[in-house]
Amino acid sequence: MNAPVPDGFGETLAEDAPDVSIADALAILRRHYGLTGSARPLPGERDHNFHIQTEGEGEFVLKVSHPAEEAGFTDFQNKALDHILAVDQTLPVPSVRKSLEGEAQFTVGVGGSAPRIIRLVTYMPGQLLSRSPTSAAQDRNLGIFLARLGRALRGFFHPAAGSDLLWDIRKVAKTRPMLAYIADAGHRAMVERVIDAFEEHAAPVIPTLRAQIVHNDMNSYNVVMDASRPEVVSGILDFGDMIHSPLICDLAIGAVYRWPAEGHPLAPAARFVAGYQSVQPLEAEEIGILFDLIRARLALIANIASWQAERFPPKRDYVLRLITEVWTSLERLDGLSSAEARRYFLDHSNPE
Repeated sequence: MNAPVPDGFGETLAEDAPDVSIADALAILRRHYGLTGSARPLPGERDHNFHIQTEGEGEFVLKVSHPAEEAGFTDFQNKALDHILAVDQTLPVPSVRKSLEGEAQFTVGVGGSAPRIIRLVTYMPGQLLSRSPTSAAQDRNLGIFLARLGRALRGFFHPAAGSDLLWDIRKVAKTRPMLAYIADAGHRAMVERVIDAFEEHAAPVIPTLRAQIVHNDMNSYNVVMDASRPEVVSGILDFGDMIHSPLICDLAIGAVYRWPAEGHPLAPAARFVAGYQSVQPLEAEEIGILFDLIRARLALIANIASWQAERFPPKRDYVLRLITEVWTSLERLDGLSSAEARRYFLDHSNPE
């Protein structure tokens, strides 16, 4: 099946970026940063990223943006990182390394492609959350960390914060055309029910809620845990989906990746929310739509991943890496009503 681009979706997800070789990465590193070392490719949805181990100056991530990426959006990320570290130096986020010319970003042609934006940020050591054992303490600590990150971003703004982003929960209904790429009819119907519920319960409330710039992508591949203490957050990665959005949307995204375990399917998410509320209490209207936002994020993953797997076959394994957990979560949450979920969060997510 050909996978055309539905209307309104950005070019960075519509077309794959030309490859960047390790030799290209090392040449950029040497010429523009005066650094030498080794480079290892890292997986990514839009950009080409490399883990750089230098000779004597530490570890970095070299980021080569998609040719269609706008300079204003990468500047948004650079300035957000600077702002976070200025507000709270104890938050473990990457810092921007400037080039020999003193630039936080610049453009170069790579392998004959159109000019691409280059950036270098510090590497965050540790173990990915996706590979770390889970615990109740981890659920809570992740919520605390996200609330602290939100507080650090609270006074920050940038013109690119209003960018049209496919991974914006509020626009989940725009992904309805992607339902065609979900092979299983039962799964398709379940995602459609989720989108219908979002439009009925959450969409009318969202414009009334407090909003600010948020990370917008606290998934289990974007968080690094302490390797020896997997309940301790040691870093957060990838600020490429930042957006000005309701705080509760940011919280819902993080809650999604506290996958349902034994017992009540919302138990890990409720512990996550409790940790968040110990720093940033939620309002009644926010809790009221949290369940619909969590399910909407799951629907967004299912639709976008199914579409991308069809459009970019070489990236199939990467874009579908969480699909089993997504379907399991959607199935377990499908039996709950919005009212039941709201009551559960009210009863089980209060800060201690």
